[in-house]
Amino acid sequence: MLKMLRIVCVPLLGISIGCQGLTPHNVERDVTGAYDVESRYKLEKFEGVFTGLAGKWAQPDKAIGSQIQANVKADFGDTIGNAFVSLYGAQLQADITSYMNEEAPPWVMNLKTSLDGVDKQLATIDMQQSWLISEKEELDGLEATQIFDGVAVFADPDCRGSGALMCDQIEVNSETLLNAEYPIEILSSRYDVIDNKDSIALTSNEVNFNYGRLGLYYLTNLILPDDPDEGLTLRDVALGAVNCRGLAGRLAGDDGVYGVDVLGTSIGISIDDLVGNCQEGVFGTVNRFVDGFSAPMKMDLNGTSKTFDVNRDGQVDQITGGTVEGDMNVQLFSGQMEEGPVSGFFDGFRVGEN
Repeated sequence: MLKMLRIVCVPLLGISIGCQGLTPHNVERDVTGAYDVESRYKLEKFEGVFTGLAGKWAQPDKAIGSQIQANVKADFGDTIGNAFVSLYGAQLQADITSYMNEEAPPWVMNLKTSLDGVDKQLATIDMQQSWLISEKEELDGLEATQIFDGVAVFADPDCRGSGALMCDQIEVNSETLLNAEYPIEILSSRYDVIDNKDSIALTSNEVNFNYGRLGLYYLTNLILPDDPDEGLTLRDVALGAVNCRGLAGRLAGDDGVYGVDVLGTSIGISIDDLVGNCQEGVFGTVNRFVDGFSAPMKMDLNGTSKTFDVNRDGQVDQITGGTVEGDMNVQLFSGQMEEGPVSGFFDGFRVGEN
């Protein structure tokens, strides 16, 4: 599900640990077990990749005008159709564009500002995870199985950077992401854990997900709609913004028919046909846009964290102050592979009874 949270932004994921000053003791501490973990990844290296897609969003007014003209040619033949385009095409297009500028939200004609918002939101990603640290089955040492439970971003990306104490955060669980129009799976992984008694080290930690599809989800469900919600499709959002029936009514006028005379032939296009032409134009615009909206990302990480046995019962209760760093690569929409550094933080708390 998609929900809005209010969080207090303090250093290290907003988690305040009040037991780091405990006097060390000699009780053996067992780190194996299950933990709820939140990690924050800093991905500023790729900020701007979504804004770069703005040019792939073809203004739907042009697509709608072309669809109406194509249907006239299909219904009346090339001679009448070409004459229709020559005599009325420019005015028809002007009327469609005028309607869109007056009635549709600004993003319909220029998506760049909305894509800027996606870039800012996804420059920092929080991921909720479940860890199971256990003994390796065949070799000495420990390993952790990492399962991703959800993703969260700041509703206002500038809030965190401004130093404000209270920032709204939007959380989407992994089931919702899997059920999205273009499913997003954040792959589970397994990696080595080195227990240093009062700390742990993580090696060969992989995080794999489709950065482009995640951006498309936030664009479709959070940024563009007047009423953000889960389970929306970009086609539905775009159709709602364009309002094809309103456009058809504007073109048809009081008679309910868009009618003109071309070389002695009366051409009449009903409101229902105009609505259909409009919808086809919007569908074409959306389909061409989302086809390239894929950018698989892989992060290779190593990290360290302090461990704390708060109640001194021999089991680690908290994994705190964790840091990770490493490399990431993204196959961008153009097919080009981009690489760069990634860093982050994590904190975890044991789940279940001690």
